[in-house]
Amino acid sequence: MPVSPDDDRSWLKPKWLVSAVALAAFSLIASYDLRLGLAAGALLGVAGAVWLYLALRYGSLSGAPSGRNLVVSRARQQMSNRRIAADQEDDVSPAPEPQD
Repeated sequence: MPVSPDDDRSWLKPKWLVSAVALAAFSLIASYDLRLGLAAGALLGVAGAVWLYLALRYGSLSGAPSGRNLVVSRARQQMSNRRIAADQEDDVSPAPEPQD
């Protein structure tokens, strides 16, 4: 079953799976060769720093409202407006047709 993006179960998000795989790969490389592990760790650290910068500047950690949430709220408002208009249209008697 797909998980809603608005769901509070943050441990199911793909970024944690990617982070766990990267950490496992780092530990395997470090156990194979220490210098290669240090290089992989440095590369992993740089990638993490770039992700953190982007998340703080533009992403979910910036505190700005999500663009997706804005679109969803507008769509729900439009559905509500259409429902209200349809209900009002049903309540109003049909207008007489013009005669030529």
